[in-house]
Amino acid sequence: MHSSMQKKPVKDLIYLSSSQNTVPGLASVPAYLQGIQGVRWHLAPPPELLKDFLKSQPGELFVIVHSKSLSVKVAEAFLAWTKTKVKVSFIFIAQTIEKATFQLSHAFPQALFLYESEGLRIGEIVTRRLQGKPVKSRKQERMRVQSEVMLKKSVTAEASPTGASVQFLKEGHMQDFSQGGAQITVEEGEISVKDFISLMYKNRHGRWVSVESQVRWVVSTAPGEQIIGVQFLAVSA
Repeated sequence: MHSSMQKKPVKDLIYLSSSQNTVPGLASVPAYLQGIQGVRWHLAPPPELLKDFLKSQPGELFVIVHSKSLSVKVAEAFLAWTKTKVKVSFIFIAQTIEKATFQLSHAFPQALFLYESEGLRIGEIVTRRLQGKPVKSRKQERMRVQSEVMLKKSVTAEASPTGASVQFLKEGHMQDFSQGGAQITVEEGEISVKDFISLMYKNRHGRWVSVESQVRWVVSTAPGEQIIGVQFLAVSA
């Protein structure tokens, strides 16, 4: 019983940031990462000393590299350290990422590239990677937006003797947007993962656009709302 109470973190997570020296201790770690469970945090030394630091740590290591901008050259410099005897994986988080950088994930499957615009979802994505679950780098940057949307979904009418489908409309707010999908906040209750929905929003020209989408993830929040992530399937005016 005593040993279970003394249970140690299962993963060693090293945090390295280009602005790390301006904030002391774990306070330098972004809020969206601080809630990750089952890890032992290490604040890494300066980059020129990091290679020796990695060699001094036993077992599997995960390194988070946080910066404003990430280039191919910088990513390659870090990934070269995967050739050491240490089993190490890198998670790069940046505001801007050079497009060619994503090609490195083919040669280095232990690398994950994330735009910081993913926001609160980064903690979930990193947790999945730490657990060994499949996670892909997102090549399309999400743009922050504030736009009202309407969601339409076909559901089976429980009161219908034939089980015919009916349509319902639900209002929501789009929080971010990319060419491949969006993040939307709606009232909690009726949206589930894998649901197919029609998402209607106004484009930059003020015209309503309907996008056929599929719900990829759902998070319930304390105020009784759902934050959902949708993948776009087809667009119509």
